[in-house]
Amino acid sequence: MKRIAVLDIAASKTGALSVLRDFAAHISQSGQDNEWIFITGTDYALKEDEAAPHLKVRVRSDVKSSRLNRLKFDHLTGCKYLESLRPDLIFSLQNTLPKGIGKGIKTALYVHQPLGYQNCKDFSLFKKEEREMALYQKLIAREIDSSVKRADLVIVQTAWMKEALCRKTGKDGKQVSVISPDVAKLKNYRDFNIPFRKDLFIYPAGPILYKNHGLILEALIELSKRGLDDIKVIFTLKEDELPHLSKLLQGEYKGLFQKAIEWRGNIPRQELIKLYQEATLLFPSYIETFGYPPAEARQLGMPILASDMPFTREVLKGYGNAHYFNPFKPEELSDLMESVRYGKLRPIDIDALGAETYTNSYSLIEKELLSLI
Repeated sequence: MKRIAVLDIAASKTGALSVLRDFAAHISQSGQDNEWIFITGTDYALKEDEAAPHLKVRVRSDVKSSRLNRLKFDHLTGCKYLESLRPDLIFSLQNTLPKGIGKGIKTALYVHQPLGYQNCKDFSLFKKEEREMALYQKLIAREIDSSVKRADLVIVQTAWMKEALCRKTGKDGKQVSVISPDVAKLKNYRDFNIPFRKDLFIYPAGPILYKNHGLILEALIELSKRGLDDIKVIFTLKEDELPHLSKLLQGEYKGLFQKAIEWRGNIPRQELIKLYQEATLLFPSYIETFGYPPAEARQLGMPILASDMPFTREVLKGYGNAHYFNPFKPEELSDLMESVRYGKLRPIDIDALGAETYTNSYSLIEKELLSLI
């Protein structure tokens, strides 16, 4: 029996927490032949279960309580703590590995932070709305690069990330595995009783700067100038969640946006699947590791208007109803939205899709980890 320490003190919300919980759920069902110790930063992230005695949870809320404590853990105390657990392998789900881990312990790293590996946007520390991204791109990225160089195995979600990571760090590609994340199978949810609306578009994304909601606003202005003022766009957030766009939203075109944008907030899963079939998916984000909405919507045959970036090209490879635009040129998005509105771009036959599905990623990760020890 081997002992594996899974480090994810950083995860406390949204996608990172979901990955941690999903991986732990997989291990609770399939990892009985080994002992797994999950180190988290909050007492609500994971709970031990008597039905899975091989999965233990250790909470280090002290590390998460301040940035200084996190720095101490990453650079001074973390290696000693992890070594005290006497693991055969340390697997970090949080992009970085503590420094100083003994050479007798194998290490694996899951890298899902793309800011340091993309080259389409240089964020500024002097702009308030860009400061957090700039910190990741210019400072935290160095910690990630250092961890990549030290790890025995690196796991990423996409081939573009592997190529960019190896190019930047000099990492041997043989030590980097591409394991695409799980994507729900939606083809069987196709309901032909749901009418496709040529005037309806949806963008399911959070309020992050690089999600690029502003491009859609600019495209709506251009469409209005062309006489297309009956288009509706659904955002899965609230208007006050985009403070960096407040001047545009409250400016000259306020009336247009009030009519054209529906601020839905968080949408339940079943409703989102319905909207995928009723509307055209917009995906103007210019920085992603993977990109879930395109991977989901492609299974239903809907038109997808996506930024022309390596991650969208990879996720939508082989899909015949993907249409690309420069994420910094709103007129290109306007042209595609106009084509949808006039019926030039429509849903396609799902029986001819040949859409990729992404499954069993956690089984593949477990297999890769155990191969090290």
